[in-house]
Amino acid sequence: MVSTQLIVLSKQPYKENALLLGGLSPDYGRVSLVANGAQKLSAKDFPAADLFRELEVEFDDSGNSDLHTAKKLELIFNFDRIALKPQHFKLAGRIGGFLLKNAVPGVPQPFTYDALRSILTQLCLDDDVQGRWTMEQCSVVLKITYLYENGLLPEAASPEQSDFLEQLVAAGIEDSPLPECRPDYWKTLNGWLSSLLDYHKLAR
Repeated sequence: MVSTQLIVLSKQPYKENALLLGGLSPDYGRVSLVANGAQKLSAKDFPAADLFRELEVEFDDSGNSDLHTAKKLELIFNFDRIALKPQHFKLAGRIGGFLLKNAVPGVPQPFTYDALRSILTQLCLDDDVQGRWTMEQCSVVLKITYLYENGLLPEAASPEQSDFLEQLVAAGIEDSPLPECRPDYWKTLNGWLSSLLDYHKLAR
């Protein structure tokens, strides 16, 4: 039996009162779970398993299948405020889809997990919060962290560029301020990172 954190990125009904959950774990990469009884709702039973919620999960990983049965689901934190803004919800869905298509079961992704958590936190903030990341900046942080963690980021052309890219990755991992640059540069950077995803044949 293993225990880990999981951010839920997909859910669908499965048989009677069960859910199929897909998500990202810092310790096990992409995780697919069957949560029996997760659709039952009552005044005493809070429906913990929902999109963009961080859970503490337990499951048995001793079998050969990538689909595990959840033995425990406990809510750590919810990012439900994302649903209040359709654009933010759509971006979170695109990010979740990217990770579910590309993260490998059993391969730890602690940096990408932390970046995902930071991005979801940013998408929950009110518009007037100073320093809140734009949607473009959220996309940049996710892409660069995933590429960095999986050894797919090319070597920087200069020490200055290296420092800038490292600050970007650190912002995702530590939820720290982004490095300063021209506002229009974020679009250029996002396009460059997207071209790297295509070069490495990652699904988007």
